[in-house]
Amino acid sequence: MKTKPIVIVTAGDGPFANAKRALAQLDLAGVRGKRVLVKPNAGRLVGPARGINTHPEALAGVIESLREAGAGDIAIGESPILGVKTLEAFEKSGMAEVARRYGCALIDFDAVPPVEKAIPDARVVTSTKVCAPIYEYDVLLSLPVAKCHMHTGVTLGIKNMKGCLYRREKVRYHQLEYPPGAAWGERTLDSAISDLAMILLPDITVIDGSVGMEGLGPSGGERIESDFAVASFHPLGADVVGCAMMGLDAAEVAHLRLVAERRGWPIDTGAYDVRPADFRAHHADYRKPPTDISVAYPDVVLYDVESCSACLSTVMLFLKRFKDDMSQYLVDGKLHIAIGKGVRELDLPEGTICVGNCAKRSGTCFFVPGCPPVPTRIYEAITGEEPDKNEPDVS
Repeated sequence: MKTKPIVIVTAGDGPFANAKRALAQLDLAGVRGKRVLVKPNAGRLVGPARGINTHPEALAGVIESLREAGAGDIAIGESPILGVKTLEAFEKSGMAEVARRYGCALIDFDAVPPVEKAIPDARVVTSTKVCAPIYEYDVLLSLPVAKCHMHTGVTLGIKNMKGCLYRREKVRYHQLEYPPGAAWGERTLDSAISDLAMILLPDITVIDGSVGMEGLGPSGGERIESDFAVASFHPLGADVVGCAMMGLDAAEVAHLRLVAERRGWPIDTGAYDVRPADFRAHHADYRKPPTDISVAYPDVVLYDVESCSACLSTVMLFLKRFKDDMSQYLVDGKLHIAIGKGVRELDLPEGTICVGNCAKRSGTCFFVPGCPPVPTRIYEAITGEEPDKNEPDVS
């Protein structure tokens, strides 16, 4: 009988103890004397315990567990979203203080030229620029914070690898189009993440679910105190159980389903040896990204015909952040936005903002390419200017 991959769940003891105990329950003999690179989520210039970045004490717990297992050099690395400096993000997030406490190096992944990696049998990304420092270590540990994500459903251990992409390469993944004639039904972003997973996956995953983000994540949602951690050597197993601990079904997360199909891995929790067996008793119900634009924008006209939740959520976050800057782009006193492949057939007013590859059409619209585009890209397409660099964006 084939042995099921082990997935450990801990809960109720805060970020440090949960992360440390979860990782310590794995057989860490393989890290003894090895160089370990920890890739947390530190992509935004925000403080700790907001559900946006990994909690610094979860990082501390992981480092202590690795040290007790005899790991050699331990470093912490990141490539944040555009406009954010890596070392500043580490300081603001509280992770730099943890690194000093334990004598661990902080690595700016973007400080050196990337490595170009080919992706065989790719759906949409045939080659990609990966940050070179990750190949200098023996073990790669993904340490994401548990978050809902308006474009990808969730962002956990596999999605966290997108932070190993060099600088603007992360943005490129939002702007891809399928080759002519391609029949894939998933968004190009989900396919792109699954392409990346064919060449880059973590050796160990520890999910920090101490303070996560629900709703309009990865940065515009609400924090949720869920107080759990998940650890596994199996990257998909960790994310499948991570979804369950968020009250979500991994099979409904497109990039995870694609990774499961392409790797031949199971996507149900029953296929994994989850310890303890009653792990679901400790789960939290994360609210998914919203699916309608019932927010209070009486001067916005939304043309939505056959859109996906990703573009709809993008528009919501765009309005939340930039609506007050759009006064000069109103048509008859209203801001007109169109999403979904069905809007190509509509008679839209001149000046309508057509968001996403599906909405591409001829005429006098502001077309914003992407699948989906990030909110700042919509702002740039309309105004011709870059937004305030302090504005967080979607990764």
